[in-house]
Amino acid sequence: MSTKARLPVALLALTAVSACATLGVGGGGEEERGVQAPGASASASATVDRDARQRIGREEMLTQMAFWAAEYQAFPNDLEAAQRFAETLRRGGRVDRAVQIASEALGRFPQDRQLLTTYGYAQISNGNPHEALRPLALVAQAEPENWRVRSGLGAALDQLGRFEEARAAYQEALAIEPNNVRVLTNLGVSHLMAGEPADAERYLRQAADMQGAPPETRHNLAISLALQGRFDEAERIERTDLPPALAAQNIAYLRGLLRDPRSWSDLGRPG
Repeated sequence: MSTKARLPVALLALTAVSACATLGVGGGGEEERGVQAPGASASASATVDRDARQRIGREEMLTQMAFWAAEYQAFPNDLEAAQRFAETLRRGGRVDRAVQIASEALGRFPQDRQLLTTYGYAQISNGNPHEALRPLALVAQAEPENWRVRSGLGAALDQLGRFEEARAAYQEALAIEPNNVRVLTNLGVSHLMAGEPADAERYLRQAADMQGAPPETRHNLAISLALQGRFDEAERIERTDLPPALAAQNIAYLRGLLRDPRSWSDLGRPG
């Protein structure tokens, strides 16, 4: 088995993106909430309820999306409404709509780093990593201590197959936030996507040994082991988070892929 055979993006890139998606927004813009676009004014008959905006963060995601949709409709030129609506859409899985709202708002607030970050993350999740590069790079340049946006930039570069550049972005993130489990996971996934499972194992095992390591870290560690033919060990790790039958099914699936790499090209295609 060739260890340089690349796994398809459809199999692995989602993990990198999900890690990015849990990181929250990149800084900037916080001090600007409530700012209105130049020349714009809120509806004369409506007043922003600051207390309601503060409380809504404790509600479940669908409720938050509905709240910020109403706020954005009532105050379309209010920066906070645009920021929060786009971000809750992204976190709630409506990435296409998040891209649309963030893009609209950037037309009025083109320098807002929170909007740029949300737009970039949403584009990654929406399968358009090339559209994420410029906004995330702008935020990274403006915020030298922002490790999250560097990890997101790495995920975009990975999806584009620019693995060396992606790893440089992850290393920048780790220089700011050493031993961050999410960044280490993304770094391991980068090596998996490039067909380097032994290198991937090194980073993924380091991440998996950390307290609070998420299931996707162990899942990708299991993949790295399976790609090296260590199926029994891979299945044991899968059983940490999955029922035995499902863990066995996942490893059987990987065995099948390794027996017939030509089937990889069918992954992610509509039926």
